[in-house]
Amino acid sequence: MDQRETQADSRVQKAVVFFTRAGLARVLARLREKYIEQGRVGGQIVLAESTVDERRALASFLGTPPVPDGPLKIRLADIDKALGQSGFACTLPDLLRAFFPDQPLVTRVEKRAVHAAHQAYFQTALQAIAASLPALSRGRLWLEQGRHGEAWLFSRFKNATGGEQERHLSIIRYVAGILDQLPGSAAPQHLAVFAQKTSGDPHKLDPETPAGRLLLLALNDLSNVSSSLQDRAQKLALYHEAGLLVDTISSSVAVFNLAAATFQDGSPDPWVQAAGERVLLLPLRQLLAWSQASPSREEIYVFENPQVFEAVIAGLSGPGSWPTLVCTAGWPSVAALTLLDLLLAASPRHSCFYSGDFDLKGLQIAAHLLSRYPDQCHLWHLDSQAYAAALQTDGIAASISELNQLHTLPASFVPLVASIQRQKKWAYQEGITHILLHSILSRDSDPV
Repeated sequence: MDQRETQADSRVQKAVVFFTRAGLARVLARLREKYIEQGRVGGQIVLAESTVDERRALASFLGTPPVPDGPLKIRLADIDKALGQSGFACTLPDLLRAFFPDQPLVTRVEKRAVHAAHQAYFQTALQAIAASLPALSRGRLWLEQGRHGEAWLFSRFKNATGGEQERHLSIIRYVAGILDQLPGSAAPQHLAVFAQKTSGDPHKLDPETPAGRLLLLALNDLSNVSSSLQDRAQKLALYHEAGLLVDTISSSVAVFNLAAATFQDGSPDPWVQAAGERVLLLPLRQLLAWSQASPSREEIYVFENPQVFEAVIAGLSGPGSWPTLVCTAGWPSVAALTLLDLLLAASPRHSCFYSGDFDLKGLQIAAHLLSRYPDQCHLWHLDSQAYAAALQTDGIAASISELNQLHTLPASFVPLVASIQRQKKWAYQEGITHILLHSILSRDSDPV
């Protein structure tokens, strides 16, 4: 600090001492608020209840007659002028900075400018990450077009602290980069192994970590069938599509009368051969070990509800060449989809016939399977006639919001949707158990 700066600082400190001894701290606090609000030395403050000492001290400082009782009006420009003409030779902003050393004197305009610059930096950094990726990469596609891509990330983290933004940028950069390194379902890897290989930390992509949560959002954005990620089965489906193995035990599927299965080395699975016409509960781990699975007949019947599945099996008594039955137990798990993939891939003549509940979720499952297997999946007693039969055991009132969502289903559902809209009730697969059983007993494999 040179001599002039030292002298200026000394004069400001003298002004601080003067205003402190004069009991004008309250006045300076109000002046500071007004200066920040205005962004300049302008405007005035009004002390509705000023003290005698405050009025006398200000009058002496400004060289004006004392103000009588009542509101005290003080113009910032008058204080600034008096400071410059006095022995203090400083400005009002100089005094305010020195009097409140622990409170930065930043005006609202300056704050907005700093805030805008802070946000602009984060947005530019996000754009730089996307620009650094190949034009046709999945990472760039996600950032530029994904629901939880650049726009969502900016909105979510634009006001975070600088340190937090840098941490998020590091995670975003990592997740965007690994989207094109995913192993794929043809050569799956365990999630921990993939995380170790790409980051050095086997737990980097655990679902509860920031990177793990962001990866799931990115996979969901890029998936053909996006979901709300509220259901564990839906999360497992996203991992499976990406070729990431998280849990190959809890995801399972029930199947009745599976004809045969072949291991990756070409040898038959003796367990399936020994099971015969029995129900097998197959974990995903077992299914991933197979290269092929064969149904007992060309038609494969798929049930949404375990109780209906069991009731139909119980009705298939006595000798007979029964078909293969599969139970999804709600939304198809990764294991259920893997089994259906194997069964339908075994021959183009193989077809699956799906029957489920006459409610929003049941019809969404049907639409999902029709989309996944467009040439080999058919609706099975999932029409207006079957709906009317199911309603004979009564139904449950449907909410308006759910009924409105029926309009998002494919055109093939229009007649059934119209029936449901008229009744405003959901009906369930249990109500047509006898129809499904009769259909199988009569070997009626046409979609009725």
